[in-house]
Amino acid sequence: MIRSFLLGVFLLFSISSYSQFIIKGRVTDAETGDPIPFANVILKGTSTGITTDFEGNYQIKAQVLSDSLRVSYLGYITQSKALANQVEQTLNFQLWPAAFELGTFVFEAGENPAFEIIRRASARRKEFDKRSLDSYETKNYTKIEIDVDNLSEEFRQRKSVRVVTSVLDSIKQLTNDEGEKILPVFFSETVSKFYYRNNPELRKEIIEKTKVTGVGITDGSTTSQITGSVFQEYNFYKNWLRILEKDFISPIADGWKTYYDYDLMDSVLVGQDSCYKLQVYPRREQDLAFTGTIWIKKDDYSLKQVDLTIPKAANLNFVERIKIQQELVPTEAGPLLPSKTRVLLKIGQILDNTAGLLAKFYTSTDSVIINQPKSTAFFNQAIELQPDFNRFEEDFWKSIRPEPLSEEELTILQMVDTLRTIPLVRFYSEGLKFFATGYLNVGKVDLGPWTEFGNYNNVEGLRLGFGLRSSYKFSNKWLLEGYAAYGFADERWKYKASATRILDRKRWTTLQLRTSQELDQVGLEIESLQGNSVFLAASRFGTLRQPYVSNYNRLNFQREFFKGFLFSTGLNVGKFDPLFNFYYFEKDTGELKDSFDATEIRAGIRYGRDEIIIINDNTRASFGPLRWPIVEVNFAQGAQILGGEVSYTKLNFYLYQRLTMGIFGVGRYEFDAGKIWGEVPYPLLKNHLGNETSFYTTAAFNTMNFNEFASDGFVSLRYRQSFEGFLVNSVPLIKRLKWRMVGNANILFGSVRQENIDNIPTVDPEGNPLVTFGRLDPTKPYLELGYGVENIFKFFRVDFFHRMTYLDNPGAKPFHVKVSAQIIL
Repeated sequence: MIRSFLLGVFLLFSISSYSQFIIKGRVTDAETGDPIPFANVILKGTSTGITTDFEGNYQIKAQVLSDSLRVSYLGYITQSKALANQVEQTLNFQLWPAAFELGTFVFEAGENPAFEIIRRASARRKEFDKRSLDSYETKNYTKIEIDVDNLSEEFRQRKSVRVVTSVLDSIKQLTNDEGEKILPVFFSETVSKFYYRNNPELRKEIIEKTKVTGVGITDGSTTSQITGSVFQEYNFYKNWLRILEKDFISPIADGWKTYYDYDLMDSVLVGQDSCYKLQVYPRREQDLAFTGTIWIKKDDYSLKQVDLTIPKAANLNFVERIKIQQELVPTEAGPLLPSKTRVLLKIGQILDNTAGLLAKFYTSTDSVIINQPKSTAFFNQAIELQPDFNRFEEDFWKSIRPEPLSEEELTILQMVDTLRTIPLVRFYSEGLKFFATGYLNVGKVDLGPWTEFGNYNNVEGLRLGFGLRSSYKFSNKWLLEGYAAYGFADERWKYKASATRILDRKRWTTLQLRTSQELDQVGLEIESLQGNSVFLAASRFGTLRQPYVSNYNRLNFQREFFKGFLFSTGLNVGKFDPLFNFYYFEKDTGELKDSFDATEIRAGIRYGRDEIIIINDNTRASFGPLRWPIVEVNFAQGAQILGGEVSYTKLNFYLYQRLTMGIFGVGRYEFDAGKIWGEVPYPLLKNHLGNETSFYTTAAFNTMNFNEFASDGFVSLRYRQSFEGFLVNSVPLIKRLKWRMVGNANILFGSVRQENIDNIPTVDPEGNPLVTFGRLDPTKPYLELGYGVENIFKFFRVDFFHRMTYLDNPGAKPFHVKVSAQIIL
């Protein structure tokens, strides 16, 4: 009996001596509420510790309990909390970001030991780059949250804002005592399949299900196409990562030593992999480079995970913080794919006493299939919505989420739903959409564009106009548009109307009938300036140059035969009725005429190999090419049918490309060449676009006068360079101002055949002299060079142009200053 008792006491003490203390919790960012992965959690005064997982969670098991738990992570203020004398307890931490200073790191003489690790990781980039796979496909879950934050007290006290905040505060204040208040405006969840194939390089995302809740979101089809993972592509095995239309250098890029310094922090175990833990930071704080931590596996020098931030000091506007966290896993073939990616974007106040913006993106990837490429025809539509993308049971999202929504995220959903019902919020959100898009939705029609509601010029005097178009709610197969305007000086109505039938939305196919009567200008046609709204408005205000009334009826057909390849053809019947003193010799009779009718048969192709296109309700919207150029070839045949009086042939070739040039920034070029065969009046020639306004535009030769030159054969090259922070990032004063240098070089060769020169008389029938058109010497190019500074006070740009040739022309000036305003990051 005593032996049994003693044995029991012995076993009790043995179990007690081997009992474990369990401490668990979560580490989050105090400003944003986002989890902080890879943070160090250590029992103070011991070597017992762990790093948080990708969701910021940790769990420590220890035989001995210390008095406190210490959490630290580079870029955050270290925090400690007291531990209770309990077997199991939960401690959550909210860390505040700390300013990162380059002076913290000091290296001894000799090569930095981190350099050899980076050198080997960079040398094996191609081996682990997912683009080296023949193909891959993944199933992705993407979550996006957008909040208004950084609310200044003056902004919060505005009457309109108090109406909103009082309603939301009655639900719940999202942040705790250590955080800041935020105002949620958007939340989405998306399940999609992403497909990639190499040779040719093609991408496609199929949105299977999406749930979009947002202020001002009236139809989810367009928004749903940009909430998937295709816009959350962050591949650190590329030399350059494009983020917010800026190119950032990867820490393991070919030229890593030019941009980065490194510090080997530790050797750690991440999961089952032994890794080098390295701190990276830019050599020049204003370079478009990252700071943060990367983990590189010891056995093969592949990336295991990254936690990188674009520092506030970088030469960016309004962006206070961009943070990218990513875990990578190897595929069966070796190259890595991200398993989880989290991105945080914090935008500061654009104007004083307003508010900032906080955007959070999360993508989780699974169900990976590699090296089973789909056919190229499969990739015809880059982003595709399943027909039932917005139909689902509520339990569907609970089953599909990698992690349940947090209590804060559930509150955000409730708040956004509440915001949408507040009349004041609806008023402001619709107003902002109207200003940004030009159209105001009213039921099944859109009113606008507001830019064409009014104008004033010397021909029309005061001009008032009104337009509308059918919306997606009216029909997803028909787009009807109409516009009418009246000039009180010329007492003439102008109008345009069109009906577009959408025959196929997958392989975009449309048939359009359009009619118009409009006041236009030779060389400044509205149709050719649609993408330059400011310049178009400036050129149509005040004195019009060589104005004419244009009447036309047009039939157009277009079809995308395969991804990026758009074919168009059509018939245009128009009339040129000048409002200035104009005559030409009719070809067969030699009779003087002051107007002409033209019938034109058109055909064209446009090819953008990697251009991203989404379907925006009943139109297409381009997000631009990734790397390859956009090519256009257009053909037109003037025919003497359906009243046409002029016979001619036109052929035009156009090429545009954006060039990433590393330390030198970004270059863009436009190559344009054309030829016109046949004797034609000069309004049908290529009237090269000049710019007599004070505004800079990329569409024109900025030192050329309006209507100064016309050609029936021409070749032009326009090149512009944005140097970003090159050179000026090293100049102390300019570095703080965040100015950026820009450059321009534009050259034009042109000629006119004698028959087209002779087509224009020197005097009218009454013997009054006529102003003929200017032309270029075929052996002498038109050349202008420019340089300037952008990002002045974050909004303004000033360009200085030198006209190098044709300085003897009437009105020619050798030097021009152009200004412009822009919102750039």
